[in-house]
Amino acid sequence: MTDEVAAAPSGEPAPTVPPSAEPAGEAQASASTSTDAPEVAAATGEQVAFKITYGKATSDVKRPFDSTVGDLKSKIEEQLGIPSKLQKLMSKGVALKDDGCTLRQAGIKEGAKLLLIGSAPAAVDAAKAAPAAAAAGGTGDWDAPKSEEPLQKQAQHAKVIAKGPPDGALPGIAGRQVPLDDKVLSIPGLLNSQGSKVRLTFKEELQQIWLGSDTSTQKVPYGSITKIESWPIEGNEAYSMLALTLGVGGTSRYWLYFFPSQYVAGLKIRILGVQSLI
Repeated sequence: MTDEVAAAPSGEPAPTVPPSAEPAGEAQASASTSTDAPEVAAATGEQVAFKITYGKATSDVKRPFDSTVGDLKSKIEEQLGIPSKLQKLMSKGVALKDDGCTLRQAGIKEGAKLLLIGSAPAAVDAAKAAPAAAAAGGTGDWDAPKSEEPLQKQAQHAKVIAKGPPDGALPGIAGRQVPLDDKVLSIPGLLNSQGSKVRLTFKEELQQIWLGSDTSTQKVPYGSITKIESWPIEGNEAYSMLALTLGVGGTSRYWLYFFPSQYVAGLKIRILGVQSLI
């Protein structure tokens, strides 16, 4: 039997629809209920427009609402050459998970702003050359600059260190590094070069760190920090002294004291990227 309906012989009435057949409306309803929800969403072509900031550049992006975060990272890898596994997409200070979560489920709305953190392989390869340069006589990010007098013995640093950790300082750990969790948005209980108590706050959505005291707040863009150096404080190695080098020439430094030593590597990764440790 074929699916074609044979024409009725001349003079005979046309064949009628058997009573058992479903009306057209019910047949359509039955067909629609058997369609999977994601396929329906895909068929509608519903998209969401948002922005992605990477470094100093901001791009307008439009993606299917029900495509996954992993799909977005794959597209970024195609265009920027940053491997998906080295990408971190931040929305309102929270990293998006790429375990099958869709943009809709991740709460990405029209006009949202995402922050992309990641390093292209070329940048990583360049960073790998740093140890060789250090072996040849150079200094790496972890090395103190050569000085006749130990850095911490210099008057400008010694007078601040003598104050000891201020109230509210986070507990420090000597001799090890601990990942700086994405949920950690600030480091309280630090001292600046004037010996005033400050709080370091991460503003991921602005790509800035805010260094706030009781009287003022300094807003420092990530892009202006070219190097972060650290030295464990002698006699209290659970805390470190930090120097944030600002500008390409390295002529300006912002000093911080009693930074928890275990978070030094995490600070570098968050501001400078993983290549700063290679």
